[in-house]
Amino acid sequence: MKKRIVILAAGAILVFSACGPGNNFRDVEGVKSQNPDLIENYNNMDQHPNLSKVCIDGVAFLTTTRDYDAVTRVPEWDRTCPGSVAGPQVK
Repeated sequence: MKKRIVILAAGAILVFSACGPGNNFRDVEGVKSQNPDLIENYNNMDQHPNLSKVCIDGVAFLTTTRDYDAVTRVPEWDRTCPGSVAGPQVK
């Protein structure tokens, strides 16, 4: 019985410690996070809004909410970003 309680307690500790975000999203200490200038979500082929255009300082990126792939630079979208110097802004 005691062994069973220890196993259950260890399992509960493992589950609850894995649920908390902890500090795994802070790659650099002492740097304040900022929000992008613009975020637009688009439906993917599966009809879920998991493609996102992100604009930072007039520069456009594509990211996805589904995978943990790298952010992709999309220079063709720069004109749609606030603060872009790539030409007339398009909406």
